[in-house]
Amino acid sequence: MNLEEIDVNLFKIFYYVCQYGTFSKTAEALGVTQPSVSYSIKTLETQLGIKLFERSSYSLTLTSEGEMLLPYVEQSLNSLKTGMININDLVNLNSGQISIGVPSHIGVFLLTDIISDFTKEYPNIKIKVISKPTKELFRLLNNNELEVLIDSSPLDNSFNNVEIYKIATENCILACNRKMTELRDKKISLKKVLNYPLIVPLRTSSSTKELMRIFEKNKIPFNPSYEISTSDMIAEMIEKNLGVGYLFEKTIALYDNICKIDLNITLPTFDIYIIYKDKIPSVTAKKFISFVKNRS
Repeated sequence: MNLEEIDVNLFKIFYYVCQYGTFSKTAEALGVTQPSVSYSIKTLETQLGIKLFERSSYSLTLTSEGEMLLPYVEQSLNSLKTGMININDLVNLNSGQISIGVPSHIGVFLLTDIISDFTKEYPNIKIKVISKPTKELFRLLNNNELEVLIDSSPLDNSFNNVEIYKIATENCILACNRKMTELRDKKISLKKVLNYPLIVPLRTSSSTKELMRIFEKNKIPFNPSYEISTSDMIAEMIEKNLGVGYLFEKTIALYDNICKIDLNITLPTFDIYIIYKDKIPSVTAKKFISFVKNRS
């Protein structure tokens, strides 16, 4: 007996014959002919080398060998059924998980809104968010430790085998505490703003690099008082009136005591992208990417 050569559908028919008690009822339930059911059972018996049923004119009775086989077949079919249910749940996003990478200065105003909208539609999806510098996030994406990355321009062109899709354009601003009335409700020069302590992201960030170019273009020394790795901390420092902060404009909407400074020059604008490997590893990731693209 070579088990690998046995058609697994024969075990399924054996199971249903046990459930319905006769070949005719089994055939009716499966939408096949009675002779085909009888032939399938005979084939299975021949291949296994045992007799599964005692046959009479009116009924079928399991042999001792058939009784021993039935629970294994039943368990296997139930396991397959459970697997199919889980796959169906995953395809329809009734379960599953996704890992997303994002720098903190983008996550604070953009990703939280995306997650909020996504979980309203797919509440059973588990989401893991990792916030690190761009280079480290790309390394994690390359190692399949992340499925999706959201980041701003300019992007490092050295990363291969990824798909890049623009989902937003965001403006950078300088912001102050609302109590700083001398900086509110009128157009202010950059030099006047710099009479106050300047709070910026780390110099390695793309947004700060662009700000440094503007300072250089206007022949203004770039000498921030604070360099902070997270946007939420910059916002908190502005709220505590520790200085003027450099942020994405949408960030200030999250803070009641912060307002935009109306400058006489234009600050950088950045495109935001969703980035993922060209071969996406999971159904959940595909659904999330499609969701983000459709809302952009």
